[in-house]
Amino acid sequence: MQGKGLNMVRLAVVGCTGKLGSVIVKNAFHRKDVEISYAIARKGNRWVGHTVSELVGGQSDLPVIDEIEAARDCDVFVDCTNAETFMRDSYSRYERMGKPLVIATTAFSGEAVEEIRRLAAHIPVFMSGNFSVALHDFILALKFYARRISPDTDIQIIEYHHNQKKDAPSGTALMIKEALSGSNKKIDREKVKVASIRGGNIFGEHEVVFANSRDEVVTFRHRVSSREAFADGALEVAAWTARQGKGLYNMDDFCGGKTFT
Repeated sequence: MQGKGLNMVRLAVVGCTGKLGSVIVKNAFHRKDVEISYAIARKGNRWVGHTVSELVGGQSDLPVIDEIEAARDCDVFVDCTNAETFMRDSYSRYERMGKPLVIATTAFSGEAVEEIRRLAAHIPVFMSGNFSVALHDFILALKFYARRISPDTDIQIIEYHHNQKKDAPSGTALMIKEALSGSNKKIDREKVKVASIRGGNIFGEHEVVFANSRDEVVTFRHRVSSREAFADGALEVAAWTARQGKGLYNMDDFCGGKTFT
C-alpha cells in the first residue's frame, strides 16, 4: 500500500480471500498504524495473481500470493484460515519464519493448542476466539455476575452464526464457557450447556441465560451486525502483538489484564 509511513506495522494476512481476512485487508486501507505488505491465499485460489484492489477495492497494486515464506520482511502474520490448514500447512512455516503471529481462527484440538503453546515459547503468538473489545468486556460482565449466582442457577449459552461456519460450538462460546466456569468454583463446567444455531448470514450473536429455581431469569446478549468489529480488533491486536516478546497472549493481555480476579 502506498502513502504509509516507515513506522507502520507491516502485516502479512494469510487467508486474505476469506470472510474475515478480506475485511481485515480492506479495513487496513483506512488505518495509519498498519499496512498490508503481503496478501496470502492458499495454493490454487482463484485470486492468486490478482491485485488486492481487485479483491477488496481501493487502489493497491499489491498482488495476492500463495507462499507464506515469501513474506520475509513483514512484522507480523495474521492467520485467518482454519485449524486444519493452520496445523497441516502453516505451523511449520511460522516456526521457521520466527515472526510474531496472530491466530484469527478457532476449533483447535487440545493437542493443537499444546503445539501452539510450544511455538509461543519462541515467538509472540496471540490467540483468541474473538477480537472484539466489546465482547471482552461482555465476558468480564458475565464473570462478575457469575460470582453472585445462587447454587440452583442453571446456565445456558446460545450462539448464532451464519450457515457456512464449520465449528460448533463457536470459539467465542467456548471462551464464554471457560470464563464462567473459571469465575466461580461452584459452577460445574459440564452443566454449562451450549446451543449452536446456524442460519443465513448471521454474523454472530451470543446469549447467556441464568435461570434459578425462584422464578428469576437474567439474560446477557452480545450481537454484531458485520465483521467490521472483528477485523478492526484483529488489526489493533496485530499492531500490538508485533511489539511483544515471545509468549502466548489473548484479549485479557491486550485489554490490560483481567478486571475481576
